[in-house]
Amino acid sequence: MNNKDTDNDRSGRKAARAADFFDEARGDLEEIGRSGAVKSGENLARTLAQMEHKVSKLETLSDATKALSSTLDLDEVLEKIVDSTIHLADTDRGFLMLSAESGALEFRIARDREKRSLAEDEFTVSRSIVNDVARSAEPLFISNILDYERFKDQKSVIDLNLQRAVCVPLTIGDSVIGVIYTDSNRVSSVFAPEDMSVIEAFASQAAIAIENAKLHGKLVVSRENLAQENLQLREELSGRYQFSGIIGHSKTMQEIFITIQKVAPLTTTVLIQGETGTGKELIARAIHFNGPRKNGQLVAINCGAMPPNLLESELFGHKKGAFTGATSDKAGLFEAASGGTIFLDEVGEMPAELQVKLLRALQEGEIRRVGENADRKVNVRVIAATNRDLKDDVAKGLFRSDLYYRLNVVPITIPPLRDRRDDIMPLAEHFLKKYAAKMGKSGVAISSDAMKLLLLSAWPGNVRELENTIERGLALCGDSKVLKAPHFPQIGEGVSALGNIESGLSLKERLKTLERQIIVETLGRTGWRVSKAAELLDVSRQHLHNKIREYNITLP
Repeated sequence: MNNKDTDNDRSGRKAARAADFFDEARGDLEEIGRSGAVKSGENLARTLAQMEHKVSKLETLSDATKALSSTLDLDEVLEKIVDSTIHLADTDRGFLMLSAESGALEFRIARDREKRSLAEDEFTVSRSIVNDVARSAEPLFISNILDYERFKDQKSVIDLNLQRAVCVPLTIGDSVIGVIYTDSNRVSSVFAPEDMSVIEAFASQAAIAIENAKLHGKLVVSRENLAQENLQLREELSGRYQFSGIIGHSKTMQEIFITIQKVAPLTTTVLIQGETGTGKELIARAIHFNGPRKNGQLVAINCGAMPPNLLESELFGHKKGAFTGATSDKAGLFEAASGGTIFLDEVGEMPAELQVKLLRALQEGEIRRVGENADRKVNVRVIAATNRDLKDDVAKGLFRSDLYYRLNVVPITIPPLRDRRDDIMPLAEHFLKKYAAKMGKSGVAISSDAMKLLLLSAWPGNVRELENTIERGLALCGDSKVLKAPHFPQIGEGVSALGNIESGLSLKERLKTLERQIIVETLGRTGWRVSKAAELLDVSRQHLHNKIREYNITLP
């Protein structure tokens, strides 16, 4: 016979013993009800006593099983199991051991009849019994410990005057997950060997309760770990998007930082304007993560990236059956961002019919899902961004004036990179470190000639273009520790003798732009040492300082 057959037989015997107990109780009840079954008053009294005993055990078993379902805390479950087993077996004390991952039994809890905790060292004698039961996976009832040769001479048995012991395995399927042991120094008339089936039935429920409590504990730990990871992620995001972490040394960027510092703690609507690639979403994230809603969601959507009907559903949600493909109710981004912030990028691309709904959401704090008649309240901070001149669009009738003024509560205009060249060098250094770390390159620097190209470029793609240029240069430089002009071929081709100065400017404006570029480039070559740069430019130090102030050049 193989192990599986043995386990199946063992499980079958346990089930049979428990069934016998219940069948006997049912048989006693039927016997009382049958006419002529009771021949004398003595027989009736004995049958009633037996019936009362079985009913009492069943009631105790029922109460004990209910107690197990009252908690999912493992320690509390173990306490209830030991207390209930002591009560069922009419013993004085007991303990419970559970199998560790190694397979060895580990002591978990010990209790007495008064539900007080006991020390492990009070149960030395019982370890042999526990090991036997764990190996055999069969329960053990010892009516007189002194009859057992291996125990009768042990000091603890003599000192405690132990009489009875009950020990049952806790099994799940074919595995023994633990053992319950109880003993007493009293002879009991309440518990008999035939009552062992009740203990076994309870042990089966106890094993399930233990496994459920373990699973619950793992879920709690996983949930706590997830919450901790979420908190850490939010802290990382918060640190990443602190406005102090946005690269910007120029005077205009410093003014933007001051504005962020003022509006972030509020719930005021903000409109960020700037060319593509200037970092509008980065500013929006800085506002969100420095405000009171930083623990809520920041939901971003590009209003120009999808057709009007789909955009409406994404923003406000839809009801099942509202249109083809709407197979279920769906919450929109305004509902998803409730309690947090929604970032509407390229809001100037929003079609006129949706501008009305957005205006209502801003004014009333209410949205209506597509296909629904009822309004829903939302609590959302709105930050919008656009690369268009919305004021001009309002004049042309392309954008609603009421919506424009509702969005433009606090305007932030990010200048293009060509108008804040002071930021090019620190941005380039920042992106160099960022992508060098990602590519596993260290000690890479930008040559003075390459930096000159970066400083003189018009950057139509702004910061995003600069970032891509540095990443591309690092990829092309191979093992070189210096990024040189040839590593930026696109920039080199686009920079003219006048540094790509816009042709639409007047001569005076073009000369000023060129003068500013030359000063910035020279300062960059000299490590931003004014005296050295003045020497190279053949001007006085004071004259150079005056030019630095005139052109709003911020020294790192």
